[in-house]
Amino acid sequence: MRLGRGAGISDEKLAHILDSTLPEGLFPDDEAAIVMFTRKSTRMEPIDQETFDELKRHFTTRQIMEIIYTVGLNQMISRMHAAILTDIDQSTLDLVAGEACPLPLPPIGIDDSP
Repeated sequence: MRLGRGAGISDEKLAHILDSTLPEGLFPDDEAAIVMFTRKSTRMEPIDQETFDELKRHFTTRQIMEIIYTVGLNQMISRMHAAILTDIDQSTLDLVAGEACPLPLPPIGIDDSP
């Protein structure tokens, strides 16, 4: 959430970013198109024609490619950290307690045996 705020996203928008249906009028149409694309991509759902058409209504082909690249790069980094269970120092956990990610972290139990 801290990163979202730093990018100028309001707390109200952040509170609804994972809602199954976005509240009417909260997000401008172009932002809503990005949110819906990002959700589907993050959940590894097929990007249907309707979702892609909504992006095309608001963005050029180049901008859409940049959106796809940015979302994909973020997902790659997130999955890498999840796969290797990147340690997070306590001061960072304290700083972002309860607001870094609305999705719960899995329990950490590393087996170092060969």
